[in-house]
Amino acid sequence: MILNQKQTTLAYRCPACYGVPTSIVGAFSLSGSLFKLKCSCGGSHLQVEKTNDGKLRLTVPCLACPQPHSYTISNEVFYGSDIFLLPCSVCGIDLCFIGKEDKVKEAIEISNEEILKALNGAPIESIKEEGDEYFDPQILDIVTYVISDLGSEGKIHCRCPEGQGSYKCDIYNDHATVRCENCTASLDVDITSTMKAHDFLNADELTLK
Repeated sequence: MILNQKQTTLAYRCPACYGVPTSIVGAFSLSGSLFKLKCSCGGSHLQVEKTNDGKLRLTVPCLACPQPHSYTISNEVFYGSDIFLLPCSVCGIDLCFIGKEDKVKEAIEISNEEILKALNGAPIESIKEEGDEYFDPQILDIVTYVISDLGSEGKIHCRCPEGQGSYKCDIYNDHATVRCENCTASLDVDITSTMKAHDFLNADELTLK
């Protein structure tokens, strides 16, 4: 199987813990209508969904505002930028980072410094670096592909009557969770290595509990 290697690095600042969940996103990761990147603290998530005109709408949590911000960008910007930043229009802090891995890391470091300056240099125990926690794009593509393939063939089972489940995949730092939006049954998939992801390729069916 040949997987599309078009990819970009996506990161955002979690308002709950100030961590920066980061993922290398491949084309298969966005092959469905909705993609979520969740912080490991469980306090927030970034959402990407396709629009009817082929663009991408990002819903990004904010450090300053009570409601997340919505941004719409083209596929060319999402996959083709060295670095593309999405700031809060109120406080000016960069909330989302898109682009090449090294440029995203640099932008996150600059953002950390700006936040500290805004707080007059006061130490923030809650700020944590997650810039080195990147997902292998091939792993994400494999997991997303298998879930999409099994779902279309009716080989994902949950507590719903056969054929009535609605399945989504949430991505975390060390696993993916396949869940049914109707009955809330779920299954965690280990994505910590390419070998484990390839083992997942051999799955004939999935049973959510």
